[in-house]
Amino acid sequence: MLNKFKNLDHFSKNIILVFAGTSLANFLNLMYQLLIAHKLSASDFAAFNSLLSIYMLIAAPLGTLQIAVTKYTSEFNARNQVAKIRFFLSDLFKKSSILAISTFLIFWFASIYIINILKIPSVLSGGILALLLASTCLAPVFSGGVQGLELFGWLTSASAITGILKLFLTFIFILLGYNIAGALGALLASSLIGLAIYFLPLKTFFISTRAARENINYKEILIYLFPVAISNFCFIALVSFDMVLVKFYFSEGNSGFYSLAQMVGKIFLFLPGAISMVMFPRTSGLNAKNMDTTSTLKKSLFYISALSICAIFIYNFFPVQVLTVLTGKAYPESVFLGRLFSISMSFFALLYIMIAYFLSIKDLRFIKYLVLFTGFQFLGIIFFHKNLIQVQFILCVNAILLFSIHLLLAYKKGTVPANSYGTFSVTAKTK
Repeated sequence: MLNKFKNLDHFSKNIILVFAGTSLANFLNLMYQLLIAHKLSASDFAAFNSLLSIYMLIAAPLGTLQIAVTKYTSEFNARNQVAKIRFFLSDLFKKSSILAISTFLIFWFASIYIINILKIPSVLSGGILALLLASTCLAPVFSGGVQGLELFGWLTSASAITGILKLFLTFIFILLGYNIAGALGALLASSLIGLAIYFLPLKTFFISTRAARENINYKEILIYLFPVAISNFCFIALVSFDMVLVKFYFSEGNSGFYSLAQMVGKIFLFLPGAISMVMFPRTSGLNAKNMDTTSTLKKSLFYISALSICAIFIYNFFPVQVLTVLTGKAYPESVFLGRLFSISMSFFALLYIMIAYFLSIKDLRFIKYLVLFTGFQFLGIIFFHKNLIQVQFILCVNAILLFSIHLLLAYKKGTVPANSYGTFSVTAKTK
């Protein structure tokens, strides 16, 4: 087994490493949620989730910045422009530090009102929330830099260590009686440790207060954030807004069956995360050097397909057991819907890889199709929702069509016209 691993190419080794790390991190995050759910009272758990929602609401948009940092760091790295990486990350670190301080001060004073409005008994939780939000301003620079430089050992180490630390500290803090503040404080402590781990490989060569000035086109970077944000919004809408419409159009019982089956879909959507994390900087770097990117795309799609097929077989052979493990319940309606979810979410997982690929090479031909078919899915469910199977059928058809269109675009020969924004000029490469 060890010899087989050694014989794998560098890209495949990174995928295995990151997949293992993210799997462990997701398991530890699940344990964190379960520990809080079991140890806190219902009212405290609701209070914690309300503060966590505020944190996620602020942190989520910064994910687009991380993608941009990864993209441009990987391009500079591919061209061996070390000085540009140093100035880029150092300058962003200074700017994000100012933003972090401002964010902390704003939410430190606002926390009093937030705590009162949400009727949360823990005043300390407001201050912890302010520190958490401040840390999110620095995270995209550090994690994006590490990912762009393909330092996946550091990336997976940070995920594993922070996950273990968060779980351990949550148990200790709640045991000491801090409850809401303890659960939130454990999240803060693990986040800060994660930032410190990301900072270690960057501090020597890539982050410096005396970095020589380089010509960085920040306007281009900011413009690049728009297609990233649109893509993220559309993908999230494609894989999650069906639940909102089902909740609106169907009874409580049917909505419950659908939500239980959706847990199966979430497992399938976890699969592309690690692979896209490795693929994105690789294809971005190859594209920057005008080298072929389709071979890396083929490998990524192969790995996702293999994982999805395995997951489909496991669920469809043991649906009751899988649903019981995931939700504690296995109603016949949910079991059948889960079979459809295994198909729709497998193709959405493949679509996620295609979206990441196009963004990595700055080829935005896919945007119009993604937006259009997101609208079609939304309208399709509104006009055709006779039953839950019909809703899932719409998702299956839409996922297959979208993936097929993206795949055709990726392998379509010829030169792609320059993008309508900025100086991006994208050439579709064929092997």
